[in-house]
Amino acid sequence: MQFILLMVIVVGCLGGCVTAQKVDPSRVSKYEGFIQDGKTTKQEIQDRLGSAQSSYENGRILIYHVYLEDDGRMNLKGSGTCHACVMVFDKDSLLERHSLVKHGCR
Repeated sequence: MQFILLMVIVVGCLGGCVTAQKVDPSRVSKYEGFIQDGKTTKQEIQDRLGSAQSSYENGRILIYHVYLEDDGRMNLKGSGTCHACVMVFDKDSLLERHSLVKHGCR
């Protein structure tokens, strides 16, 4: 009986977990617009997108919640599934790398 109860608890916990998946970079490129690794500055991103939903490592990592539209645009407000756009900046505030994490909003 205890084994069955334990299994029910484990299955329930596992079922509640959501695994974030990175979106294929070739698919993301059409949504990015002005965001380019090695070219876009942190200030440009903040000027266009505003404040990030999350910030880590003293602002070196910014996370924006975005929605992908059917026509290929990435919006900060929308309906449907929210994704996390993670941006990592170098010491000179230049975008080092970024990725779109599918279902990454919390």
